[in-house]
Amino acid sequence: MLQHVIFAYGFNLHMAKRLVGDLAADQMCQQPHGVVNHPAWSLGHLAAASAMLLRTLGHDASLPPAWGDVFKTGGIPVGDPSLFPSKAELLDTLESLHGRVAAAVAAADAATFAAPNPSESMRKYFPTLGDMAVFMMTSHETDHLGQLAAWRRAMGLAAPGTV
Repeated sequence: MLQHVIFAYGFNLHMAKRLVGDLAADQMCQQPHGVVNHPAWSLGHLAAASAMLLRTLGHDASLPPAWGDVFKTGGIPVGDPSLFPSKAELLDTLESLHGRVAAAVAAADAATFAAPNPSESMRKYFPTLGDMAVFMMTSHETDHLGQLAAWRRAMGLAAPGTV
């Protein structure tokens, strides 16, 4: 089953790249028609979530210090591009973390995933580390990718090419 989750996680990365691949730097922080979660924030937030999952799995994962406040859960994205890394840095970081998370998940044993979720605040939703890992690698990512697709529509951009 884990290989299917890892596959979906990799496919999410593929979709993220497609959704922003044709964007110019000046588009990455635009917030058209009240759409708040722009591409720069969405990619950085997914990277921050992957780093959090990697740490939860017992691996070292750090992001530049400035990323913590900018991409935190519950944060409100702003349209100031000077506060965000470049598209290339965001995608490189997300890709690197995806690879590391996939490797950590593939190497983990069943007891790791059966362990209680170490995050007390998330435990009520995701009782085990496995529950949280599957959510973070699938539903959380696809939620934000859907926001990117909606952002593209609000910008008047066509859907990216075929899968």
